[in-house]
Amino acid sequence: MYKNPGQKFIGACFILLRKRENSVVFLGTAFLVHDEGYLLTATHIIENDFENLMVARARDPEDFTRLSLDEVAAVSVEVVKTDAYHNVAVLKLKKGFVIETPDYLIGQVDNLKLGTGLINIGFPYGHQDMHMLAIRSSVLSSKVKLDNGTKLLLFDSMVHDGMTGGPLVSIEDERIVGIVVGRFSPLDDGGDFSRENNSPEYDTSMSYAVSIEYGVQMLSDIGLEIS
Repeated sequence: MYKNPGQKFIGACFILLRKRENSVVFLGTAFLVHDEGYLLTATHIIENDFENLMVARARDPEDFTRLSLDEVAAVSVEVVKTDAYHNVAVLKLKKGFVIETPDYLIGQVDNLKLGTGLINIGFPYGHQDMHMLAIRSSVLSSKVKLDNGTKLLLFDSMVHDGMTGGPLVSIEDERIVGIVVGRFSPLDDGGDFSRENNSPEYDTSMSYAVSIEYGVQMLSDIGLEIS
């Protein structure tokens, strides 16, 4: 049930990094949405610092991956557009990877039914230098709207920090329906693990993504169309 959508998108997911003077800092996950090298991720993991951003691919995810990788082959990306209001950023590869964007990318969020099977894809343990790709399964638990009108998709698995910015995919039609943002907290208008509040009432087992429609709109604003 989960294999086909997983296979479709694993090659489109990248480790998002920032190069420092003598080190590389792991930020989260980004995913490819256009053959010209455009990617989407969550804005908050960039932290208003658009310099020295890079992306990398893990080694063959179908192979057994060493738990600790000293190096990854990375290429630079630029920030094309950000939307802090909806927590979405558009990035673009400057050079490098041979890429092939999956067909039939974008799902219809408004038509999603509660209980729909989902997967989210990303790099959960990048903060520990474990650069392996992982797929998590869940179901759509709730559809909510914040006071500012932002549409959120709640799902019943606890995402790890490194999976933030990755795609949320419906297994019914194998299309992306959201961009993973973090763990949900009813006390904080959706919560945000970047605030590092680990009290029990914040560290819930529910996670959330913003609707993919905000990423689609940003791509449209710069003259790109995706299906």
